[in-house]
Amino acid sequence: MPSSKTSSSSGGHKSGTTAARQAHLNNHANQCNPKHPEYRGFQPGYQGKGTKADLINHAKQLNPTNSLYKGEQN
Repeated sequence: MPSSKTSSSSGGHKSGTTAARQAHLNNHANQCNPKHPEYRGFQPGYQGKGTKADLINHAKQLNPTNSLYKGEQN
């Protein structure tokens, strides 16, 4: 029996945001490419100073109930 669901070829993106999304992806790719002039390098993990105030701020940014919460950065 055929499925009654229909799929969208747009992938859930609105057509007005497709160009902006592609520009964002291109910029991200450029920044991750060591041969591109916009390359900024990549340092995995926490790069803070390790002071008590810095660690508290870092913890707050990882806490979803805190106003400083940054969420997962991909």
